[in-house]
Amino acid sequence: MIDELLTGKTLDFQQKKYICNKMLTCEPRMEALILKNFTEEDYARINRRRIGTGQIGGKACGVLVARKLIEKNLPEYTDSLISHDSWFIGSDVYCEYIREKKLSDKVETGLYRVLHSIGNDPIVIRSSSILEDGFDHGFFGKYSTVFCINQGSLKNRMQELKAAILKVYESVSGASAVEYRRTRGVSEAEEQMALLVQRVEGACRGDYYMPLASGIGCSYNPYKWVENMDPHEGMLRLVVGLGTRAVERTPGDYPRLVDLGHPKGSLYTTVAERHKHSQRHMDVLDMNAGKVVSVPLQNLLPLLNQKEVRKVLSHDVEAEAMLEERGRYRAVYFADCNGIVYDNEFISMIRNTLKMLESEYERPVDIEFAIGLGEDGRIKMNLYQCRPLRQITQQNVKIPDMIDGEVLFDIKCASMWRSKSEKLDVIVRVDPQKYYECPYVQKFGVGRVVGLINHHFKDSGYKMLLLVPGRIGTSSPELGVTANYVDISCFSALCEVAYSKAGCNPDLSYGSHMFQELVEADVFYGAITENSKTKIYCPEILDGYKNTFEEICPEKSEFKDMIKIYEVTNANVWLWLDSKAGRAVCQVRCDT
Repeated sequence: MIDELLTGKTLDFQQKKYICNKMLTCEPRMEALILKNFTEEDYARINRRRIGTGQIGGKACGVLVARKLIEKNLPEYTDSLISHDSWFIGSDVYCEYIREKKLSDKVETGLYRVLHSIGNDPIVIRSSSILEDGFDHGFFGKYSTVFCINQGSLKNRMQELKAAILKVYESVSGASAVEYRRTRGVSEAEEQMALLVQRVEGACRGDYYMPLASGIGCSYNPYKWVENMDPHEGMLRLVVGLGTRAVERTPGDYPRLVDLGHPKGSLYTTVAERHKHSQRHMDVLDMNAGKVVSVPLQNLLPLLNQKEVRKVLSHDVEAEAMLEERGRYRAVYFADCNGIVYDNEFISMIRNTLKMLESEYERPVDIEFAIGLGEDGRIKMNLYQCRPLRQITQQNVKIPDMIDGEVLFDIKCASMWRSKSEKLDVIVRVDPQKYYECPYVQKFGVGRVVGLINHHFKDSGYKMLLLVPGRIGTSSPELGVTANYVDISCFSALCEVAYSKAGCNPDLSYGSHMFQELVEADVFYGAITENSKTKIYCPEILDGYKNTFEEICPEKSEFKDMIKIYEVTNANVWLWLDSKAGRAVCQVRCDT
């Protein structure tokens, strides 16, 4: 029916709506954007690149709508936008696979078309479920994204592509995805997985394939890391290489964070501080190993030309001067994307793009993109994802005056999301000294125990606060607690606590998938530091409350001195957040 309609004739509104619902989406708000902006040729172009007969899913719709809106509303940026090479595997293919446990011959024929079209460039298979990247559900990082190097014989390339498709399909039943659907009230029966297949933006550099840089952009920034920031200006999170480091937590590495209201501003005043808080490893596709690998900066230095070096690397002039004094001069670089940040043309383009998309979506959005340089040295951007963010009404909060002895913490410019006040029922604290002292292998179990506590309270309706040393969700236990979404899904507040003796430092990873899922779930997310941002932190105030760890986790007695569970339902414990002032306070009042 769709093929018959898309024969070059003008379509009426009902015909366009039919095509939209069958091929793209039935979600009313996304449907409205598509019907308002797409032409007959847009529908025909998508249909030509569709495998199967089902919908192409939320992620695919998001990137197509965003690009169309730029084309219509910001045509001056057309030359700076790299065209995307995308194919769409419909949701019906997933349903058929679940039923038949194999991909049909017809689907395989379509996959051969993809391989012939893209050639031998690497490709990436992204989830694009019907519910994903929508107005109601984000599914940030819950499903797999799989890269294929796409080299060798056609048979080998097909095997690699099919294996990648099946890996994404398998992620539908992954623990984090299942828990997300449970907490969001979305049953598994409603999930249908479509796929977005794209050529990876970038170029070969020796044995590596990568874009020059990648990033995330948010039109609204719920985290004020300095007092004068305007959250409505938005923010960027930039990395050199593949965007995997822009969306995930990276142990020991720091992406470049950009306040789009003051893009050239920095938290760090010296070159040494900027170097310390820079990116040390880059994610690339290793064409020999056939997978994404992390490589140190020095491995990439010989592979970048001077124009590229100026865009993503900076000189540590202080270190170079010290070496020169010792008669051992060499260039010392660090990766901070400073040349991109100082490119006024690019910053203006991405700021205007975010604001336009926010206006059209009628709510904040975030985007994912890759960056390259044209022959003229100008930045070119490949926009490959756009999604609306959850919109939550702010409360009018005035933090009350406190007296000594009733404050657990009082922090400023180190927390996010909206202004709110919330009475707490449970506080879970991981003692940093005990965590520091426990064997390295045992540290991996701490996140799992937090998960047991999370599961115990999952149907209680309790408001819970989690305090952990260092980073929450890191993959490196020496830097913090290795909990994942399943382990923390029921907590309404999380705080990362500094403990310099053990080298545990908070890193709120603004803009990452974890950051965005906390925003979506309306979770308070804060950092208790060892600097002027923390006015008060008195964990000993909790010692007056009963620790119920042994009652809740009797089989984990080895952690009883490290992990405390304070049930404070009958006490008067409040969390206050004033986002305008950038201040958060946890009040533990003596009265009941």
